[in-house]
Amino acid sequence: MNQAETTSDSYTLLLISQPSMSVSALMTCLEKEIHSEVELVTPDAITDKLTARPGLVLVDLNAFDDMATEQLKQSLIPFADQHVFALLNAHDLSAKELASWPFIKGVFKKEDEIRHLCYGIEKMFSGEYWLPRHKMAALIHYYQQHHQQAIDEQTIVLTNREQQILRHLVTGASNQDIARALDVSEHTVKSHLYNVFKKINVRNRVQAVFWAKNNLSLIGSTGLEAYPGADDDHR
Repeated sequence: MNQAETTSDSYTLLLISQPSMSVSALMTCLEKEIHSEVELVTPDAITDKLTARPGLVLVDLNAFDDMATEQLKQSLIPFADQHVFALLNAHDLSAKELASWPFIKGVFKKEDEIRHLCYGIEKMFSGEYWLPRHKMAALIHYYQQHHQQAIDEQTIVLTNREQQILRHLVTGASNQDIARALDVSEHTVKSHLYNVFKKINVRNRVQAVFWAKNNLSLIGSTGLEAYPGADDDHR
């Protein structure tokens, strides 16, 4: 399935957790703050719920032990291209732990306030990642240490536009930044990124940046300065 445009109109908000009073209270707060229905999904209903329509999926790590979390992770992999996933109630995950969730685009810690959570959700609805900058850097370093791979240039062909977008991505530009710089819509940027990820065989934005930095002979020198705000805590 092609990657759908991430907007609050086209996406539902799904919470993978276990029924409880605290979860019900969280869902009520989220619905009030983001003006969107939140649907609870239990592990046994994942296949039915996630095949229905695209969604922004919050995975409540507080509801599962380590073994159940690993099983849950494996059950979500088939839906990686259809949904936008974020971890909820996460501890301070290491780069290795984050890398084991290659389809995750956001992380919310246990101590995050509801306002922070809602703001991050809105950003993810608009196609942004919600990861601290230091975590993004740690992930890139992790991939450098553990995922070096040789590139056969004959098998990868990027269009000029795809190369432009990838170069902007390396500078830390958001989808909105790239759209503004190239005078195209954010939806067009997301479509190009989706195609680039497929071509270079990566699963997320961090892996794409790592690939680009290690294959400049293919994409050329960026020649771009970092965007204002590139050092913000989240992108």
